[in-house]
Amino acid sequence: MLRKTLGASRLQEEVSRRLHRLQEVIDDGVKFTVPRPQRQNADRSGCNWTMQHFGNSAGFEAVIAEVLARVQAEYDLAADDDADAQAIDDSSTRSGDVNPFGEKLASAKAANPFGDAKPVKSGDPFGGSSGASSGSDDSPARGPKRPANPFSDD
Repeated sequence: MLRKTLGASRLQEEVSRRLHRLQEVIDDGVKFTVPRPQRQNADRSGCNWTMQHFGNSAGFEAVIAEVLARVQAEYDLAADDDADAQAIDDSSTRSGDVNPFGEKLASAKAANPFGDAKPVKSGDPFGGSSGASSGSDDSPARGPKRPANPFSDD
């Protein structure tokens, strides 16, 4: 039987989907942590990947091994993660720079909508004037000095 090729993320999702739809898993309400597949040399059956260390799997080792064997018989691990993007239908993917309506979103380094990234004066975190006028912006006006210990009798 010819195996289909999937990327690591898709294989992980497929194993998780098959495990969590089993009736005994549903009855017990168990949620497994499924690891990412790891590439290996092809074994006797021709499978080039394996998964180890499933989380929350106590008592379900036989079920997990059975599901894993079935998925390994059907799928091979793709050479790189670019196959994940090719295997997924274009209509179900959402790129980070395109919104669902097809318009381009602004880049991550867009201008700050609240003005400059740093305050006008170092003493005022909101960038406004602190009430004291200073001749130059190089030497900002300082407010009253706070006591070292607010609970002291000083």
